[in-house]
Amino acid sequence: MSEVCESLINDYIAGSLNIADLEQGLASLFDAMPAGHVDAQNYLQSLYTSDKIDSSGFTEISQVISRVNIQSTLKNSQETDISYFAEDRTLHLTDLSGLDIEADGDDSADKTVIVQVGGKAEDIESSEPSLDNTDHSPKIVEKPHKSARYENLGPGVTLKDRFVLLEKLGQGGMGVVFKAKDLLKVEAQDKDPYVAIKVLTDAFKKYSGSFIALQREASKAQRLAHPNVATVYDFDRDGNTVFMTMEFLQGKPLNQLIKELANKPLKLDHALHIIEELCAGLAYAHEKLLIHSDFKPGNCFLLNDGHVKLLDFGIARASTQTDEERENTMFDPAKLSAVTPAYATPEMFAGMNPDPRDDIYGLACVAYQLLAGGKHPYNKVASPKIKELGIKPKPIKGLNRRQQKTLMKALSVVREDRIADVEKFAEGMRAKKSHTKTILLATLFIAVIGAGIGYKPFLEFRDEQQLYDKIQKIKGGDKALMIETIWGLDQLDDEQQKIISVGLRREIITFYRDRIRSVFRPKEGLYDYPQAQELLSQAKRHYPDSVALSTIEDQIKEQRDRLMTSLVSLYKRYFSQKKLVKSANGEDLTTVLPLIKRVDPKHYLLKDKALADLYLSEAEKLIAARKYKDASNYIVTGLKMFPEDTRLQSLNKQINAQYLN
Repeated sequence: MSEVCESLINDYIAGSLNIADLEQGLASLFDAMPAGHVDAQNYLQSLYTSDKIDSSGFTEISQVISRVNIQSTLKNSQETDISYFAEDRTLHLTDLSGLDIEADGDDSADKTVIVQVGGKAEDIESSEPSLDNTDHSPKIVEKPHKSARYENLGPGVTLKDRFVLLEKLGQGGMGVVFKAKDLLKVEAQDKDPYVAIKVLTDAFKKYSGSFIALQREASKAQRLAHPNVATVYDFDRDGNTVFMTMEFLQGKPLNQLIKELANKPLKLDHALHIIEELCAGLAYAHEKLLIHSDFKPGNCFLLNDGHVKLLDFGIARASTQTDEERENTMFDPAKLSAVTPAYATPEMFAGMNPDPRDDIYGLACVAYQLLAGGKHPYNKVASPKIKELGIKPKPIKGLNRRQQKTLMKALSVVREDRIADVEKFAEGMRAKKSHTKTILLATLFIAVIGAGIGYKPFLEFRDEQQLYDKIQKIKGGDKALMIETIWGLDQLDDEQQKIISVGLRREIITFYRDRIRSVFRPKEGLYDYPQAQELLSQAKRHYPDSVALSTIEDQIKEQRDRLMTSLVSLYKRYFSQKKLVKSANGEDLTTVLPLIKRVDPKHYLLKDKALADLYLSEAEKLIAARKYKDASNYIVTGLKMFPEDTRLQSLNKQINAQYLN
């Protein structure tokens, strides 16, 4: 296939192929071989390096290859993948009067709204919301939906010369999400080159804290390394486009699943499994002192493999803050005051401080819908109206008494009466096994272990738990354990490597960044560029998609190029001035050449025959002038640079035998 690629490019250069034919040929090639653009670019580079094509021709053909590759990528990406977000329209709440019971078929109560407590409600498009505790009678006024316009942003656009946007997956109040192909992963022949990219909406950009809001979301999500929380990779910008990259998920959000339950209810054990995984992800976030603050079906995602992940920590808030932290906080997500009426507590409507019990209310509403064939426990009435209307959830068929009590307690609209801990909710929702069944299971487990059957899965489970414990210790500051873990990463199996690399992404990238700086920082006299490259290569094996590592790579290459330009310039100057031996001020080739060797051990100047000739001729002149010690100094210095030069070796023997003994 690479021969066909080379033939196309050669024919175009020779003039036997026009540009339209070249594009058509490359398109066919890339359709058949998705990584074909790599071969094309490599071959083009070889032609340019060997001076078979000039810079203008190189640039022209390179642009053709890139353009055809993007078109091919778009053409070949027709999979239908479900949106990350439900349709989230921004509503503004200033009063609750006139708020009636919503039918389950109506989605209006599922949409995120912006809460304003007292004063004038400000549009998120025009200014930053303010909180005023002088009036606690909110009113809900729906703002007409306007399709956000994204100028020049859509399928076909490439961000950072790397992420090709393929299709829009969905839109939330804060950002629009695209499926994208990571060209770096394609080049590395990764089997799964897709990522999700969340870009700030035009409307949200006008909010004064929008940039910080998305950065905070990325930062908070990166802190959450858990199988039931969607992985966030990096935060970046391309010109005026601010975005973050996330893992690409295939499946459906729970709000879509819940809509389907009226015709096809879930089996009890399946619903309880989903609830269990929701609890696991939320409990982990709470352990990290993060309150989601917008827990709803649209922010929960059911993967095709049956697992569940939590999404969108855009307005997540710390559950505890010291006075000092409050004073130092530059951005407070509470200013967004976003809630989803059907899943928000009265305390959230009132703008009170976040509490884990707020998330538990949303979790309980979602759990009820999963268990009740999609029906909301309060028919999607906003919580401040529930007590006034006297609405109570109906019991769920199939649940035991303990489960019913747990669910109803979690659904309380009074914060103090609500279950305070996700683990307690999860425990209460689990089916209680009888004592007899427990004994039977224990006996069976012992028998299986004794027979050696199933021991491996048990060990794998135990090992996985140990990995999560290790991650927590390292995040807690155990540097010795982190170094040991990083150096032993390649010895782990693929699944274990994934757990560590995802859980410690930021820590590992920071570790490699600091190691690179410790060996290559020219301004501080650190010149080991090959070692820096090796460390970078190790890091990129684990994180080929990292924007941070790509930035570090660009930075050290730029530093290396500047340094080499300076060293080569010095080399030429000292060569012309014949500064060949060590001088008092260090301005000579004995200083420059070792630096060149440290930066680039294979540099052509290290084998410059003209320099060896110069050492030889200068030594011979000194011998003729009977300056034997000076001549010996030139010869010895020359031999350090060119130890295999037979002429210098011979002259060294001669001067030692005839003049210095």
